[in-house]
Order: sequence, then structure tokens, then C-alpha cells
Amino acid sequence: MPRKSHDTFTNRLKWRLEWLAYTCVETVSGILPGSLVFRMGEILGAIIWCFVPIRRRIVLRNLRIAFHDQYDLPTLQRMARETMIRTGANLFSATHTALLPASRIHEVISVENQELMESALKDSNGLVLLPSHMGNWEVLSRMNDMFPEGHQIGAFYRPLNNPILNKRVVAQRATDGSHLFSKHDSLHHVTGFLREGGIIGILADQRVGRQGELVRFFGRLTRASPLPSLMARRSKSRVLSMSLTTETLGRWKVKYHSVSPPFKTTECMAAIEQALRVSPLDVFWLQDRWRVYVNKNYTIREWLETGTSDAGKSHRALLWLAGAPQSWRLPEEWTHPDVIYEIVMASSQELPPWLTGKETIHRLANTESGLRKTISDIDLKQALPVDFIIARNASDKLSKAANTLAIRLVSLP
Repeated sequence: MPRKSHDTFTNRLKWRLEWLAYTCVETVSGILPGSLVFRMGEILGAIIWCFVPIRRRIVLRNLRIAFHDQYDLPTLQRMARETMIRTGANLFSATHTALLPASRIHEVISVENQELMESALKDSNGLVLLPSHMGNWEVLSRMNDMFPEGHQIGAFYRPLNNPILNKRVVAQRATDGSHLFSKHDSLHHVTGFLREGGIIGILADQRVGRQGELVRFFGRLTRASPLPSLMARRSKSRVLSMSLTTETLGRWKVKYHSVSPPFKTTECMAAIEQALRVSPLDVFWLQDRWRVYVNKNYTIREWLETGTSDAGKSHRALLWLAGAPQSWRLPEEWTHPDVIYEIVMASSQELPPWLTGKETIHRLANTESGLRKTISDIDLKQALPVDFIIARNASDKLSKAANTLAIRLVSLP
């Protein structure tokens, strides 16, 4: 919830207008046929694709990391556009299914392998479900009647910044009897809920920053939430992941996926990956999932520790030597076996003597103009995207170009 200091007249007006706009859209969407709402969402997604370039780049970056070893760049670029259109359809469809009567939920969602859940509940106190930001994931809060009888249903949620809209959304999610937990709730309370036979859903596929646990995800080293594993092992509960794929316009299919014991974060993320691979176009790729959280005070060694990615999934970085003194070199604490550095230099700049000769060298025709296009061209020369740039006293133009391309820039003295 927003802090009390944010409860100003301006914010209250803004929150009220947001609530009004959302309510109007939801009301109209609830009246229209689900197939039409889905089509309208596709149009919205296509518009975002055309006019929000930073999201285009993030979607393509995620797809390149996840699937570059399966598809070539032109195919991934087509997939990126199709993903944006599908995401618009799925998100907009959530405004339709939110007001759908409980008796009609079975018209928009089906379950492929219900027996896997029933089997898991026979051998477990409770059940931790791992849905993903995939398909119309909001509709999952409406499928309580599709779970085996005799089990309470719960879910973790992140409170919205708008308290008025948050109150409405929470009420909707609890309409069909779900018990909602936020990050402020005691984990002992959640564990008890599971030990009493509860089923709780935790969306754990998105990035979590530095506090996450180091794991491989689609072969790339990153960090993930340890919460599902912690809850499952404390309560001695089983774990299943879920995929949610689009079958037809405004209709989705759930499929459960087994999670291998001992249900640590590595096993949980492997099962989530398995679910996402069922339908990559249905996945919400608009968040920079593999963002590298580094800055001049937090090095790549601290971020990656001693881990490494799978073969062909290493991190890719640019060492920006254009304009740097001949004597300046990459500090030792910024070296890591999982990072491959490519060198960027001015066209007439001499190679530093400390280079091994094995590095990829990129020459700049002009160090101050066209930086965004230059970096973009370098980025697309390899199958994997550039993860971050290191420069000495980076110029404002370089900082702006990197920021526009959603690439992390670290400026060192």
C-alpha cells in the first residue's frame, strides 16, 4: 500500500480517475462477447508494438536468451511481434473474465490433466501451485470450482499502488472464495494454511532482483524467488507448475506439470520453464526477466557469485574503450567466467597491450554520433543480446543511448 505521505489530494484524484477508467473498461468488456474482447486486445497489442519500441526490444531480448538455440533471429523477431499481440489479447481479456459469473467459468477455461493434481493431493498435506504470467493468468483466480473438493484455495498477490483500485481487484479475486496473502503476512500463517490441506498459488516466474536465489532459467544464470520452495518444504507439501495456453479466442487451457523433489528453487524454476515452453507466445515477456543488477558498487562477481550458465548461454557485455586512456583496463572484480566481453574502440584507436587477441573488436566510425544505432547493430551481431556495458566516465550520450536500448550501463572512474 502507498505510504501515508503519498495520500495527497493530487494522488487521491489520480487514484479515483484510474479506478473510474478501469471500472468503465471492465464493465463494457463484461458485456461484450469474450471473442470480441480478445480481438480488441490483439489490436491494442499491435498498437503497443508499433509505438513502444522499448517494449519491443525487451520482448525480443527475452526471446533471444530463451530460444536463440532453437530459432534464428528473423523467426524470433516475428515471434516477438506475435507475442506482443497475444499479450494484449490476454491482458484485455482479463477485464472480461473478471465479471463473468462463476457458473460460466468452465466456458472459458478447461483443464487437461486434472488427475495430476488429485494424485499430488493424496500424498501431501497441501499443494503449492506455480502458475506463471502466461495467458489470461487473472482468470486462474476464478477456477476454484475446478479444484478437488475439501481444500481451501489461496494465492499470493502484490498490492497495487492505487489503494482504491487495489481494494476492487482484491475483492474480485476473493469473489470465488480465495484467501489472499500479501508479502506482509506471516509465513507461519501461510505454512499453516498449507498444512491444513490448502492449495496456494505463487507467481514466481518474474525477476526478483538481488534478494533472489541464484539458479539457471532457460539455461541462463539468474535469480529467482525462493518462496515456493520455502513454503513447500516447511509444510511438507507437493508442488506443481501450471501452463495456461490460448485455445481459441477468449478460451484457455490449463495443464499441470510435475515438480521434482526435493522442491528446491532449482526444481521449481525448471518446472516453470517447462510450463512456459508449452506456448512461448502466451508468455508475458514484457518484463526484462534476465536483467543484470550491477552498478559501480555491485559487481558482476557479486551478482553471479561462482555460478555459470549452460553452454551457449553466457552473459555478453561490451567494454567501452572508445575515449578511454590507453592504460585503462577492465578491473579484476568485473571479470567472471560467465561473461564474454567484446571491445568497443574508436576507429583510429590503438589496441591496448593487455588484450589477448581473442576478443571481438568493434570499431566506431564516430564516437559521439549515432551511438544508439551503433550499439543496436552490435547487439544484433550475435545470437545473444548485450547484457551490460562498462565504460570509463561514460558520456551523457552513451548513457542516453544505453538507457533507450534498455541496456545496463556501468560507468567506472
